[in-house]
Amino acid sequence: MAVRNNFEIIMVADAKLTDEECQPVFEKFKELIKEGGGEVKFENSWGRRKLAYEIDKKQHGIYHLLYIEGDGELIDHLRRQFGYDENIIKYFVIAVDDLKKAHDDFESLKADPFKNANLVKESMGA
Repeated sequence: MAVRNNFEIIMVADAKLTDEECQPVFEKFKELIKEGGGEVKFENSWGRRKLAYEIDKKQHGIYHLLYIEGDGELIDHLRRQFGYDENIIKYFVIAVDDLKKAHDDFESLKADPFKNANLVKESMGA
């Protein structure tokens, strides 16, 4: 049996999609996780946001976060599928120790982004 780990997955869809068009894209990946033996524990839609840098001449994307349990084979499969999907312009897969804490940290960031940005600066000595 494969070792199950915790991951935070950030998917960035093309901002040209409407909300109705991007939902099936995100649902497809949730289904792939389920089919691959993984489990989505938490989910957050962050909506349309300006990208940190331009990707394929695009300046905005639709962000969606998944907090999952799964094994390395599932993550490899998801990475391949992200590459095949023309609607996903960027993705990030981050291993995390505690899914609940990662989810709660994101929720607090959404609630007060300036407070959290200052905490990051302070912790980095900036």
